[in-house]
Amino acid sequence: MFKSLFIVMLLVSSVPGFSQEVVDQALVITSVEVHQVENPVSVLNQKVTVELPSLPANPVDEIAMYLDGLIAIGKKIWPIIDAGRPVITTTGLIPALSVLPHIEGDQTKAELHQMANWSAPKAISYRISYKNYFESEVIGFTYTVFFQHSGSYKGVGKYITSLKVQASQIYASWGFNFDATSELINIANVGSTEEPVASAILQISYKARGLVNEVRNAQSFYVDGNGNMKPLNN
Repeated sequence: MFKSLFIVMLLVSSVPGFSQEVVDQALVITSVEVHQVENPVSVLNQKVTVELPSLPANPVDEIAMYLDGLIAIGKKIWPIIDAGRPVITTTGLIPALSVLPHIEGDQTKAELHQMANWSAPKAISYRISYKNYFESEVIGFTYTVFFQHSGSYKGVGKYITSLKVQASQIYASWGFNFDATSELINIANVGSTEEPVASAILQISYKARGLVNEVRNAQSFYVDGNGNMKPLNN
């Protein structure tokens, strides 16, 4: 479609009386539409695999946050889309976060791998569509937030793992570009001291650029160890 738009603009520009205003109107972002996708990416049909983090030699490099007796392990901020392309690590994996009990001592790694009762993946997807003055889609992509919940430590608590954001069905017309980033905003214990329930707020920020203007948007999501997942109004 981006080739078609480019060709149409070239043809129209050769027409006598053609106005530069038409080009500007075609290349300016005038609206953005967001709607939930009813059937999320096929992560729900994948074999259930729990991705508990392996603590690095220097765990401070992979600890995103401490709070309420919880520890968030993983990158606090990571790109989802860079210059219109999905970001994949050198290992081919999507960066993930885990919100787990904060265990001190030399046996942290061994203790965490005793956790059990993890759920199947749960997901929610949204389609983002940017349109120009003529109501033509110039940028479009889908992102999916998914995670596993209900993991317990020695039979106590409900925690979160494999919290990720995946981009798919990415499209951009000629003259347009965009980026998207995921960021862990906060973690909290929404249960009790005796029966902790981990929660996290994740923010998806995306920026679209045309030759004429730039548009920034963001959406936050709440997830917790009970399996709740819901968008928050920004």
